[in-house]
Amino acid sequence: MRKVTSKERKRAGNIYCPFCKPEKVNAIWRKDGLANFSTDFACEKHKGKIIEVKDFRLTEADMQTWMKL
Repeated sequence: MRKVTSKERKRAGNIYCPFCKPEKVNAIWRKDGLANFSTDFACEKHKGKIIEVKDFRLTEADMQTWMKL
């Protein structure tokens, strides 16, 4: 998890916390990597609701099943 940078905020416009609806509270935290605007951003109060999958490794069976070309 990391903070939303000013560059990201400038490019995306306003980024609000989806958990504070209907209020419009600016999101401060975001998930690392690719982020979905509806679930991967949060304010300081709701930052615990961001789910991180840091240690995701595929087994050999998973590779054979899911990574077929």
